[in-house]
Amino acid sequence: MTSNHRLRFELIVASVLLGLGLFALPGVIFWVGTSLLGPYGQGTGVGTFYGDFYGDLASGVGRAWALALGPLVVVSLIRLLFVKRRAEGTGAEQEVPAAPPQPPTQDQRRVEPRVSLE
Repeated sequence: MTSNHRLRFELIVASVLLGLGLFALPGVIFWVGTSLLGPYGQGTGVGTFYGDFYGDLASGVGRAWALALGPLVVVSLIRLLFVKRRAEGTGAEQEVPAAPPQPPTQDQRRVEPRVSLE
């Protein structure tokens, strides 16, 4: 039962990240590009930008696929790093805790300072 929930979670995360790469990220890039560099193409709008982007995806252009798959790949790599660290931390070789400290003897006791009010 747990693996079914895990698979569902992974599919939802992958779908959301792929959706970000296909729909939201190109819009953000268009907005930033027009703000910094001026109008796209011959002054055409965001529709032409999306059309060119999806045309590049259909043609197999690497930069378009990198943009579309970027969020999914980056988040997957970050998650993989944390999974590896967690697996290393739960290995069979764990340090045995040291013995508890012995209570101080009569000679080693701490002497509190005394303040007189006189």
